[in-house]
Amino acid sequence: MSIAGFELRPVEWTPAKGLLVTSALVTAAIHLALATTTGRNVFAVLGLGLLVGFVVFFTDLWQPVLYLVGAVYAGVTTVVWVLAGMPNPLLGAVDKAVQFVLVVLFVYLLVEELREPASDSSGE
Repeated sequence: MSIAGFELRPVEWTPAKGLLVTSALVTAAIHLALATTTGRNVFAVLGLGLLVGFVVFFTDLWQPVLYLVGAVYAGVTTVVWVLAGMPNPLLGAVDKAVQFVLVVLFVYLLVEELREPASDSSGE
C-alpha cells in the first residue's frame, strides 16, 4: 500500500460537510493565533494537525472512521487548552464552541456515511 500515489477524491458537498470544512479551518486558525500570542508551540502543532486533517479530507486517503479520529482530536485540543492554563479565555471559548460544532458534525457525518452502504444494498 503506497501513500505516494494518493489523489484528490470527489466530495459530495452537503451543508454539513461545508460547515465541517469551515469549522476546521476556523479552529486551526485560532490554534495558530494562540501559538503566536502565547508562544506555546503546542498550539501550533495542534493547528497544523487540524490542517493535515483538512487536506486528507480531500484525498482518497479519507475513510469514514477518520470522522471519529477528528472528534477525539477536537477533544484532545480542549484538554491541552485546559492543561495550558486556558490562555486567552475569550478566544479559547470561541474555539471550544467551534469545536463543539465540529464534534457534532463528525459524529453526524460518521453515522450518515456508515448508513449509506446499508441503504444502498437494501434497495437491490
